[in-house]
Amino acid sequence: MYRGDEMNMYMSIRRYKTDINLVDEVMQQIEKSFLPQISQIPGFINYYGVDSGDGVVAFINIFQSEDGAEQSNRLATKWVKENLSSYFPMPADITAGKVRVLGGKSP
Repeated sequence: MYRGDEMNMYMSIRRYKTDINLVDEVMQQIEKSFLPQISQIPGFINYYGVDSGDGVVAFINIFQSEDGAEQSNRLATKWVKENLSSYFPMPADITAGKVRVLGGKSP
């Protein structure tokens, strides 16, 4: 369902490539150490860690404001450099912007 300017959500998607054998460890570190930090950014809504296979991982976060999404990217860049630089280089691909289409089902 297209909602145009009714929505006020911003999404950031960061993709990384690592050794396939390190994906579980990366996800555990993200959940244990990074998620608590990013969830404290004002306007935080959701965070997802995705194992895309072949060592490709993606992290999706949703915020109520563009500023929150931008803060999350700055925090992620710093955190990865300090904690996961041996697992993968800085993100090869970052996509961020305003959510323009939203659909889903209630559980």
